[in-house]
Amino acid sequence: MPISTVIREKRRALGMTQEQVAERLGVSAPAVNKWERGNTCSDIMILPALARLLETDVNTLLCFKEELTDQEIAAACEEVVKEANENGIDAGADLAEKKIREYPNCMKLMYSLNTTLEGLLILGRAEITEEECRRYEGKIFARYEFILDHAAEERTRNSAAYMLVGRYMRQGDCGRAEELLDLLPQREADKRILQANVLSEQGKHSEAARILEGKILGDINEVHIALFKLMTLAMDEGREEDAQEIAKIGQRTAEAYGLWGYNSILIPMELAVRKQDVRESVRYIREMIQATKKPWTMPDSPLYRHISQQEKADQSEEAGDKTEKNTMDRILPVLLQELKTDPRYDFLRGDEEFQQLIGE
Repeated sequence: MPISTVIREKRRALGMTQEQVAERLGVSAPAVNKWERGNTCSDIMILPALARLLETDVNTLLCFKEELTDQEIAAACEEVVKEANENGIDAGADLAEKKIREYPNCMKLMYSLNTTLEGLLILGRAEITEEECRRYEGKIFARYEFILDHAAEERTRNSAAYMLVGRYMRQGDCGRAEELLDLLPQREADKRILQANVLSEQGKHSEAARILEGKILGDINEVHIALFKLMTLAMDEGREEDAQEIAKIGQRTAEAYGLWGYNSILIPMELAVRKQDVRESVRYIREMIQATKKPWTMPDSPLYRHISQQEKADQSEEAGDKTEKNTMDRILPVLLQELKTDPRYDFLRGDEEFQQLIGE
C-alpha cells in the first residue's frame, strides 16, 4: 500500500478533513490533497508529526514493516502473469521487481513472485536465450537465499529451503542440499482436514469442499512427482519390470484423479525414452503433443468442482478460457524445443515419424 493510500485511509478513519490535517501540520490543504493523490510526498521533517497526527508510526506510514494479505499477494502475482503474457517476460520480471522493492520486507510476497517468475520462465523458455535464462535463474536463486536468511515465518522459510535443495542438487552441491534438508521438518501437520471439518459443522459446505479439493490436488501432484522419480530410480538400479509397473501406476493415478492428460503420459514417456524404445517414444510424443492442445477443464472432474466454480467467480468465462488457451499454447513450443535440442532424444533423430512430428 503506497504512502498516499495510508495517509488517506488513516485520515478518513479518524474523521478528519484534508483542511484539518493541513491546519494541524502548518501546510496548505492542496499540499495534503497532492500527498493523497500520490503526486507529491510530504517533507521528511513533517513525517513524524504526520504519523502522530494519524495515530500511527513512521514505519507503518512508509510501509516498512507492512505484511500483505494472501489475497493481495495473489493479486500481485496475477498482475505479473498478465504483464508477461501481454508484453513479454522482461516486462513481467520488471513489474515483479517493482513490487518487491515496494514491499522489501514481505518475504511471502517475494517467495510467491519468485515461484510465479519460475513458472513464466518455464512456459516462455522458447522465447528467450540461454544467457537470459541464466540471468533470470540467478536472480531467482538469490531471492530464495535472501528469503531463507530473512523470513520470520517458518513456513515461508521452509518453502525457500525446499526450492533451494533442488538447485543445489543440480549444481552438484549435495552437501549444501543436505544441510537445507536438515532444516526442514520431517512432516508438517496438515490442518486443512480440520479446517474443513469446522467449516462443515458451521454449514459452510462449499468452503469446506474447496479446501479438501485443494488438498487432494496438491497431494496427488506430489504423489505423481514421487512416482516419476521412483520409476527413474528403478531404471537406474536395473529393475526394468518394476519401472514398467510403476509407470502404469503413475498413468492410472493421473487418470483416476482427473489430472491433465499431459500428466498421465509423462511417466510412461520417460520410461520409453530411458529404454530408447523408438516406437514407444514416438507414440507417447504424439500423445503429449495432442494433449497440449486439449486444455484441462476442472469441471469435468467432481474432485475439483468447487475449485473450478471459484475460478469462474473470480473471472469471466471468456477471460478464463483465454488465459487457459494461452497457457496451453505456450507449453507446446517449449516441448518441441526440448525434443529438438535435448541430447536425450538423439536416438530418435533418424526416425522419419519423429522428424515429421516435431516439424508439424
